[in-house]
Amino acid sequence: MADLLANEQLNKYESARSKRSAVFDSDWQTISQYFLPQESDINVTKTEGITGWTDRIFDTTAIQAAQTMAAGQRNWLTPSSEPWAQFEPPESMRTGGDDAAIWLGKASDITMQELARSNFYSVMNIAYLHVGIFGTDCIFCEEGKAAALNFRNTKVGTYTIEENDEGVVDTVRREFKLTGRQAIQMFGEDALPDKMRTAIKGKGQDRSFDFVHCVFPREDSQRLPNREDGANKPIASVYISKDFRECVSVSGYDEMPYLVSRFAKWGTDSPWGYSPAYLALPDVRQVNYITEYLDSLAELHAVPRVIVPSNLEGDVDLRAGGITTWDSNDPNGKPMEWASVGDYKLGMELVNSKKEMINDAFFVNMFKMLASDPLLDKRMTAYEISQRLAEKLEQFTPVFDRRVTEFLNPLLRRVFGILYRAGKFGTPPDSLLVDSGNNKRGLALPEITITSRISLALKALQNRGIEQTFQFLQQLIAVKPEVADNFDMDKIVRDYSRNAGMSAELLRDMRSMMILRQQRIKLQQQQQALQAAEQLGKASKGLGGAPDFVQDAAKNAMQPQPQ
Repeated sequence: MADLLANEQLNKYESARSKRSAVFDSDWQTISQYFLPQESDINVTKTEGITGWTDRIFDTTAIQAAQTMAAGQRNWLTPSSEPWAQFEPPESMRTGGDDAAIWLGKASDITMQELARSNFYSVMNIAYLHVGIFGTDCIFCEEGKAAALNFRNTKVGTYTIEENDEGVVDTVRREFKLTGRQAIQMFGEDALPDKMRTAIKGKGQDRSFDFVHCVFPREDSQRLPNREDGANKPIASVYISKDFRECVSVSGYDEMPYLVSRFAKWGTDSPWGYSPAYLALPDVRQVNYITEYLDSLAELHAVPRVIVPSNLEGDVDLRAGGITTWDSNDPNGKPMEWASVGDYKLGMELVNSKKEMINDAFFVNMFKMLASDPLLDKRMTAYEISQRLAEKLEQFTPVFDRRVTEFLNPLLRRVFGILYRAGKFGTPPDSLLVDSGNNKRGLALPEITITSRISLALKALQNRGIEQTFQFLQQLIAVKPEVADNFDMDKIVRDYSRNAGMSAELLRDMRSMMILRQQRIKLQQQQQALQAAEQLGKASKGLGGAPDFVQDAAKNAMQPQPQ
């Protein structure tokens, strides 16, 4: 049975790998040579050393642009110096007490602490480079040994992906190598195929073997009811010895451990991503090509070619301050420059324009503006800078949305599950438990809110629109107050405060706010009724006081009403 599963999964992997290799591997190889030369061995074999890795690099603009965007996303999406996400109770569970919000708030703090203790941020440095250069990135998230969490980068060209009917990547097959010693440590000697154990004995522990890890959703029919062991979890995990076509481990996961994200998607049905590097590649090629020749031109101007008469061969001194003697009676007998004409300035202008296009493709100016102090730029006012930054942020919004929905949310759900099962969060309150079937209660999945700086910067754009709208309406509302009826003022105020970064805990829930308003209106009505009774009493004082029905009405108005 295991061999049937191994052959089935290996056939699917090899079919998907062939399709990927035919289309994308050569593109990734070309792109890596210009943007990430240290990983430019996707479909070629290279050895350590400079030769063969950086031979095509004559200008580093593309490399620096990719690094700037990667560092910008790292610092503004997932900064290690501050919390960038939090868990909140599901919408349907927010009407009760605060115990759910408090428990999830502590879980949020613990999650940020455990991510900082793990290798998450070092892995993310490479992940942001991969997704910006190749368009697709894949990270493996698992329970750690030294720390609660462990993350691994998955090199492009070593895995295949498949989408479900909703366009979500739910299947990953990854090929990797292990030495015999590593295979025994990872799987145990008894789990290895007999032929592999034989090969490992003696000096075979250093020999490399190929493995394929297949992760895919299990159908309900493949799972035994009321069983929660690895072989019955919703996500299947199958490790296969590719050399011997046998399974070495069959288990499973509660959440998808491979976190696949795409910068953007192709317009075709391909599951692979499209990156700024594809857009900038023609400009990068030209910049490197022109720079190579401009370097030659600069060298030629510094050390020009010369034509030397045959009678001066060996007597021309090309050193600085060198003296060469020639026959002044022979006009053709002196050395002269030859074919050293070239417009270096024009070439540099062309190169600079191409560099600007490369930087625009990687949002370099936006991340530099985010990292700078507007007051330090004396050429523009703070308003002008905010306007330009808003334009850049609006262009980045689709990228940010995809990073949240396709990477950050699945990442946090996976991390939450690992830490919860490890007991890091403690016992959840009853208000967060729901019926999970079979007379069991399980934890409701929390909602995830991204609170990173770039998220707040994007939300600030909404506040800027609110401010501009009310600046425009200020004088109009003074003349025609009913214009304000077009706006839901309560929603505007609540959204504005949240966009500005105010904690949701500081806002009253809508029910409490409505009760408070009703109480205020009731108090105003009571005061008005009391004032009316006093005025009526004064007016009728000479006639024996206010009539009984008026006094009774005033008393009733001042009586507290049941809620």
